[in-house]
Amino acid sequence: MKTGILTFSAADNYGAMLQCRCLYEVLRGLGHDVSVIDYRPEYLTAPYGLWKKGSLRHPMTMLKISANFAGAVRRAREFERFRSQMALSPFGQGGFGAIIYGSDQIWNRNITKGIDPVFYAAAPFATCARNISYAASDGDIIPSPEEQKEIRGYLHGFHRIGVREATMQKRMDESGIPAVLNLDPVLLAGTDILNQIREPVREKGYVLTYEAIDEPIVLSTARTIAAERGLKLISIARAPYADGQNKYGPGEFITLFKDADCIVTTSFHAIVLAILYHKEFHFARTNTPADDRILSLFGTLGITEDAVVSYEELDAKLEKLRAESVNYLEEALKTDD
Repeated sequence: MKTGILTFSAADNYGAMLQCRCLYEVLRGLGHDVSVIDYRPEYLTAPYGLWKKGSLRHPMTMLKISANFAGAVRRAREFERFRSQMALSPFGQGGFGAIIYGSDQIWNRNITKGIDPVFYAAAPFATCARNISYAASDGDIIPSPEEQKEIRGYLHGFHRIGVREATMQKRMDESGIPAVLNLDPVLLAGTDILNQIREPVREKGYVLTYEAIDEPIVLSTARTIAAERGLKLISIARAPYADGQNKYGPGEFITLFKDADCIVTTSFHAIVLAILYHKEFHFARTNTPADDRILSLFGTLGITEDAVVSYEELDAKLEKLRAESVNYLEEALKTDD
């Protein structure tokens, strides 16, 4: 079946790119003719642009841009190269038997600047397709009554609904919209696929940090661990001019986690990679809704924040959860129901 993926594929964000690529590879492995629908709204591309509106009016910002520009250019080039390794379909092109929406926070209205109907199967090219969400997330942003009414209208047009967080699944079930809990595509893909798409990095002996949301304790914790163990510190910037090293592409990002001695982070996908590669990790709470997706994952996997993870037990749980999520995709994409 010709199957499209509609997600945050245009964002030069590590987690967004990896979840898209991993879902793409899993679906290809299941025998589907897959392409990523190349949807590039400004709210996805602008935060990762090489030039910011108004930056010329701020000398300190211009100095930071100038100092990091070479890395930012390389980063952008590597993201586009990684993206181009998937089959891309122009936005608006039809002919899909099915469209899978997600994973990622495609229903987070803070990111999409309100409700984006495209991610609710309202685009013209979606009318003849089987519309399915997989591990979709709303970032635990509770809709207003007016938004809830609009969203419910859209969701009734979906063939199947799969979400990423248990809290969202519960809210949807309580509102009369059945939803299935899915594994994030990176967890679904596992290290077999990650090792095929990762790229080499010449770094050894380091503590790694990556912050989806800035939290001062991340760097202070990482510096302490690095000093105690005689390791260096590598901090990956989340965006072209955020603090940290900004030059890495998505394939290199995977390898940095694979080879790290220890990981300190506020990021969901950093935790996911740490789990898959059996790493020591430290999760720093931000006390924002962003924590909820990590805590939901911990609950699903039976991880407590203050415990050493038993990866042998965890791997067994993940295999069961992978089987359930693959079954969800196979059932949702069946052509005879």
